[in-house]
Amino acid sequence: MEYLMDPMIRIIGIYGMGGAGKTTIMMNINAQLATDKAYHKIIWVTLSKVLNLEDVQNEIAQQLHENLPKDMNDIQRAAKLFQMLKKLKFLILFDDIWEPIPLEKVGIPQPTIENGCNILMTTRSLEVCERMSTDKNIHVGGLSNQEAWDLFASKIGNQILEPDIRLLAREVIGECLSHPLLIITLGHALQDCKNATIWQNTLLYLRQFRQEDILDREKAIYRLLRFSFFSLKNITVQTCFLYCAFFPVNYLFEPNELIRYWLAENFINNVNDMVAEIYEGFKILTKLKDVGIFQVFKHHLRMHAMFRELAIDILQDQPGFFFDAGLGLKILQYGWEWAEARRVSLMRNRLNFLDDNQHSSPHLLTLLLKDNTLLYDVSPTFFNTMPSLKVLDISNSAIAELPSSVSDLVNLHALFLQNCSSLNKIPSIGNLKKLRFLNLRRTSIQVLPQGTEELVGLRFLDLSETTKLEEVQEGTFSSLSGLEELHLQGSRICTTNTPMAANCLKELRYLKCLSILTLGAVGFGDHLETIMCLQEQNLQRFTVNFYGSSEDVLNHEEDICNSSASL
Repeated sequence: MEYLMDPMIRIIGIYGMGGAGKTTIMMNINAQLATDKAYHKIIWVTLSKVLNLEDVQNEIAQQLHENLPKDMNDIQRAAKLFQMLKKLKFLILFDDIWEPIPLEKVGIPQPTIENGCNILMTTRSLEVCERMSTDKNIHVGGLSNQEAWDLFASKIGNQILEPDIRLLAREVIGECLSHPLLIITLGHALQDCKNATIWQNTLLYLRQFRQEDILDREKAIYRLLRFSFFSLKNITVQTCFLYCAFFPVNYLFEPNELIRYWLAENFINNVNDMVAEIYEGFKILTKLKDVGIFQVFKHHLRMHAMFRELAIDILQDQPGFFFDAGLGLKILQYGWEWAEARRVSLMRNRLNFLDDNQHSSPHLLTLLLKDNTLLYDVSPTFFNTMPSLKVLDISNSAIAELPSSVSDLVNLHALFLQNCSSLNKIPSIGNLKKLRFLNLRRTSIQVLPQGTEELVGLRFLDLSETTKLEEVQEGTFSSLSGLEELHLQGSRICTTNTPMAANCLKELRYLKCLSILTLGAVGFGDHLETIMCLQEQNLQRFTVNFYGSSEDVLNHEEDICNSSASL
């Protein structure tokens, strides 16, 4: 902090190997300055290995509550961003820089004594710091022996009080290269273990890896992390962790969103109860957070870069997994590998059209196309070559119409279309008898897809903020006998005082499996009695907003189940 107060120091570099604690240091600085008025604006930008100027520019603009038009080129965006920033005394926190950032090309004014601005950055390379012309570099090395022991002891439990285990624990710590992330992970892997043989075997493995990679410290740590991961033993936890690799680097996970993905993939299936499964999902998230796999950013989680690399490395030992998320792809190239594909992530690219795939993908189970914001069209027959597809995510894209071939995805288990604000036409989904998750939040549909009433196995339906939804066929909701979670807040279904709205609300009383319900209703004098009757059902989470008028808002929330409490 004292360096930020020094007028002669404008750019500060924090460097050290992955997992050493650089990001944690910067997060602490960010938290300390959050209520300080030393800067007009503090901006946090997490980088990827391949520097993309447009992504950096858009991220900064977004945090300034501004938008950069999509038709601008890099130079125009830089000029506009420069005009925004030159009026401010700012602190920009660049996390995980892999190559020098050309400030001028991004549109960032050079920090000077006169403007009072600062840049703080983390990187694994001192060379990157030097090429960024930093005024001060701070090396983050390993922990001291006492710090390493205290950290390990805080994770391991009371068994280290036993003399034989305590001695082995000291030796295990000695093999961890004073690396915080490794100590945390290994500590959780050995938590509550009182078997001396397991401790001895762990020590032997650690020493073996150290000997093999004696000249490459980072490689040794990476191999030790891999060993620690497999020491977790819980297959469900491992599977949920590995799945996160399909999301772009530095992706900010919303906990509830990630858990729904796990449920859609059927990773958590020990009980046939949505609330219990969500609760189990939060237990897994907590485990992954405690192990050090996730870093907490306010209400979101971010996967540690070293663990994402580890997950990809583990999955690449198996055929059929493709990780092309966040690479800026504009054209989808089809090759022979699609014939073997099982899970494919093309999230957060620049695809604008998906034409026919000439290579059949008979084994493809998951296709993630989320956050392709330029994607406006998909060939009508695009999905004909994917008969086994179970999870399809096209959320946050610009498509206006879903291709007809979706109707034939008879094995589809989850269809995620949320935040497709232009989407107004969906083909019949009556043949999708195995569909369990359907998310249509913030779409522009005016009617529910034909065949919705036939989805008796549907467990999750999100129609929140479907402000243009005008028609719901009578009997649709009451026919969804397996529905466990329903979201209607902000939907036109509930925000209009019409016979359709009243009928939809009454039909909810027939959903005996429903345990999670959120809705909003206008004119509570007409719907109050019906809605209050819903509380007599087996609802474990019930959130309802009543609106008598724009000035008269009554909020009523009943949350019996605490399973969705934020981490």
